[in-house]
Amino acid sequence: MTGSKFGFGFLTSKFTLTNVYDSGFTRPDNRFIPVGSDDLIDYLASDTETFGEQSSAIEQVASWLIQILEQEKSAFERIITRTYARINPDRETIDVLNGNPPGDDEFLLLNSKVQHMLEKANFEKLSDDQVKTALEAGSTHGIKVKLDEDSLEEMSIWVRGRSTAPFHRRTLRHPIKGEISSVAIFNRLALITRPSGEANVQVRLFKDIPIRDVEALLPNANVSMGLRDAAMMIGSGAGAVWTLVAKVLAVGLVAASQLLWIIALPLVGLFWKIFSGYRRAIKDRDSNRAKHLYFQSLGANRSAIHLISFMICEEEIKEAVLIYAFCLDVENDGRAMSESAIKSEIETYLKKLTSSEVDFDIDDAIETLDRLGLWKDRAALQVIGIDEASDKLESHCQQGLSRDYHADLLGIAE
Repeated sequence: MTGSKFGFGFLTSKFTLTNVYDSGFTRPDNRFIPVGSDDLIDYLASDTETFGEQSSAIEQVASWLIQILEQEKSAFERIITRTYARINPDRETIDVLNGNPPGDDEFLLLNSKVQHMLEKANFEKLSDDQVKTALEAGSTHGIKVKLDEDSLEEMSIWVRGRSTAPFHRRTLRHPIKGEISSVAIFNRLALITRPSGEANVQVRLFKDIPIRDVEALLPNANVSMGLRDAAMMIGSGAGAVWTLVAKVLAVGLVAASQLLWIIALPLVGLFWKIFSGYRRAIKDRDSNRAKHLYFQSLGANRSAIHLISFMICEEEIKEAVLIYAFCLDVENDGRAMSESAIKSEIETYLKKLTSSEVDFDIDDAIETLDRLGLWKDRAALQVIGIDEASDKLESHCQQGLSRDYHADLLGIAE
């Protein structure tokens, strides 16, 4: 299969690893800010040590930022849900305006909107190499994972947030009780697929997915017996057969029938042991897949789009409030601040607050203040004061000046 129409790309080459964690899996940059917008605003407003006497007034500006960014989010969500309606597998309404099946142009338009949503919500798309590594990690369950490339026309995986989760496994030292270790997880994972020969596009959102379990979410991931197990079965069988032939030649055909049973019974037991282990690995994998699809699923199709839309608003609120607060006293402090310096200050602040490494999206934050007109001196990173900003944002909100921000950015209209 060649590259997809959406530009998602597919996995065609083999990739051999023993352990995904030892291989140095390259995780995407983590732009996600792991604290709720309301909690962050309340914390900033109470932080007089960092922001001085003006800290409590930050809530005044933040309240208008929330209303404006929610306007933008709601308008864009309505556009994308209407676009998605034609290719939503869960649609319950009749398309009375167009009886023709969806065309490739509709898939391309939907892809541009969904990709925009995920990027604005601070998701990162996994590259082909990253997906290959995650798939290979699935083999640590004792099975071989392979993609059926003909069953899907398009596929992409987007992730957000870094964390770890406890993982229980039996070891030689503790074969019954087992041991608890930690595994790396994606806090949020979005999966977009389009089955071959179908007009529908599946959009699914999951939470807390270990890297090694990504393959369990893919509808085109099939399992088979690994080369090692197959070689053991064939090698053991070939060895036993050769032994049987040698013995028969040595003792003659008279004793062959008795010798056959002596060798055949252990041979059957060996085959059954290997095959049972393979079946057990398949059963464990299916159980793991069902658990993720049930317990780790946050939403599918239109509900997933709604959740991602909410995430956009949350991230933009946090980014805008943070950069405004940190630039508020730049002029009074006499600091000659650069974008990299502000970015570093905010990341250090978030690390202290959340104990998480965050790659603060300084470009997105600055662009938000650009369109809302909150800069006093853009080059010097100086913002207008709180009272002036509140008045300006109130007028902006009442007129809905940036309501179509996302649509304009993509060059589309409702």
